[in-house]
Amino acid sequence: MNKKDITKELTEEREMLAAIMKDAERRLSKAPEGLGRMQKHGQGYQFYQRQDSADKSGKYLPVSQRKKGIALVQKGYDQKVLAAARKQLQTIDRFLQKYDPEVFKSIYSGLSEGRKLYVSPVEISDQEFVRRWEAFEFSHKEFVEGTAEHYTSKGERVRSKSEVMIADALKQAGIPYKYECPLKLGSITVHPDFTILRTGDREEIYWEHLGMMDDMDYCNKAIQKLRQYEINGIYPGINLLMTMETTSQPINLAVINRVIDTYCV
Repeated sequence: MNKKDITKELTEEREMLAAIMKDAERRLSKAPEGLGRMQKHGQGYQFYQRQDSADKSGKYLPVSQRKKGIALVQKGYDQKVLAAARKQLQTIDRFLQKYDPEVFKSIYSGLSEGRKLYVSPVEISDQEFVRRWEAFEFSHKEFVEGTAEHYTSKGERVRSKSEVMIADALKQAGIPYKYECPLKLGSITVHPDFTILRTGDREEIYWEHLGMMDDMDYCNKAIQKLRQYEINGIYPGINLLMTMETTSQPINLAVINRVIDTYCV
């Protein structure tokens, strides 16, 4: 779990605690006066209504008032839940007020440019991380001579108009990516259409666009490739994205943007 995840988890936990408190307060507002006490009797229990904590025995509630007895027991539980939730909420609030997930990045960014040259930072900014990630050099797959030429707005040559759309949509969204960067899967090397850096958690995910799904040979090769991903722990919907199209059912920009918004940000 990274630092952003910690903040997100605690924020969600805070919302859950607030909901628990609201429900407990609602039930307590309708609860009977006094406190409840239970005592084992035969195969069941007897219920008593106590006026306050000093009243150790309480007034016996007959079977006809059993619902009141149960409500008083629930009241005691809800009071403890409410107190515990308030304490947990206060703890989380104190932590979130003092916690700074960017503290180490701030220290490094505050250094002079000269000092940065000689310091090994424990954590770098997202911008620096992206810069280093994009600076990694690799060998691209070659293009077969005579094939159609398609270029992205970054000037990269890709293999189809659909890949131009994907690349340009990623660029527009500010998502760092590499086109056909080699990836070792066991004993073989594949070239995902797009290797994407999700800066939120600094994880790499892969995007395969299957653009000829009405071609049986193409489909079989695509399935073999996807199987290699799965064998090596790369799964669709987690760290592998897939889009598909056929001649009669082309992909569109709306679909591409939904994939980016859902998985890449």
